[in-house]
Amino acid sequence: MNTTRVNLLTKSEQRHQGAISRRFLTISLVVTPIMLIAVLSGIKLVQYTGVKSVLESSRTVWANLEPKLELFKEEKRGLATNRQMIKLFDGWNGAQGSFVKLLEDIQETVPENIQFVRMSVRGTQADSVFAAPEDMAMDYKLVIEGISQGEHAENDVIQLRKELLACEQVGSTFNSLKLASLRKRNSPTGQNLREFRLEGEVEDVKGGEL
Repeated sequence: MNTTRVNLLTKSEQRHQGAISRRFLTISLVVTPIMLIAVLSGIKLVQYTGVKSVLESSRTVWANLEPKLELFKEEKRGLATNRQMIKLFDGWNGAQGSFVKLLEDIQETVPENIQFVRMSVRGTQADSVFAAPEDMAMDYKLVIEGISQGEHAENDVIQLRKELLACEQVGSTFNSLKLASLRKRNSPTGQNLREFRLEGEVEDVKGGEL
């Protein structure tokens, strides 16, 4: 026997028999990405606000530190310049000879029969601008002119040269002490006289106490 069934529900009144309705599923698929994007945007906004705050704070700190940093750099450059000047002054001091000790050594070495008619010590420098202390060392030149008298006048001059070189200050100041000239001099009294000239030179001496 056939049974006739009549569906009295309209299409809009029909319900999905599953756990989740099709309408809810459709709405969820649309709303969920929007909410996810909104949450991520909120997080990014909070992060951006925090970073922006830190950046502004860092700019404020830098604005306060920058003048101090420039002042520090300027003072550092000035300190380096002062140190270089001190080194140059020390180099200048070390480049000068101890003339008092030099003259004392010469005075103690000269015998009574030898007289000086001229003595000079000159220091010269090739440059007028110095980059390092050793550049300030001076090249000294010693000139001694005198007269030796007596029976051994000539030998006494030669001996004087040797003894002067043996002196601590003379030997350490000059690399060489040459007998530039030695000649006989006429004497009204008939004495044996010799005129002589000694020349001492120093080259390539860089710094150190002379």
